[in-house]
Amino acid sequence: IHPERHSMEGKFLANIGNVYRDQGKLEQSLEMFEKAVRIYRKTLGPETAEVARALINMGHTLQQQTKHQEAMAKYHQGLAIFRSALGGEHDLVAGTLHSMAVCSLRMGDKAGALEFVREAHSMFTKMGLSHGQAQQVATILEALERTG
Repeated sequence: IHPERHSMEGKFLANIGNVYRDQGKLEQSLEMFEKAVRIYRKTLGPETAEVARALINMGHTLQQQTKHQEAMAKYHQGLAIFRSALGGEHDLVAGTLHSMAVCSLRMGDKAGALEFVREAHSMFTKMGLSHGQAQQVATILEALERTG
């Protein structure tokens, strides 16, 4: 734990990163998320949900820049940390798998997308969720299975 920093600083920076992404200021967004990751790792440790969330947000920003390979790398890092920190059957794990499916589709990898979306759908079903992101996952799964 770093005595001169506080995890709330990471949260503020991550929130600013989200605002920048919403404004289309994608480079500034990435900078804020990178800083947030560094602060979270120093103050909370390297394998926390906060680190994973910031990495996933970096992935979202990279997707907006059409840097799909880089986005997928951030998603994989975040997913591994979420699974370690929260367990394998958590809604944030399923949500990350959903993001990975969308990214895979944008890269033209239907087989990869189908794998991610099936796992996400299974998790949402086990949790009894059928609205919001769970509904989006079900729609993508249905479409992918229909088109083969």
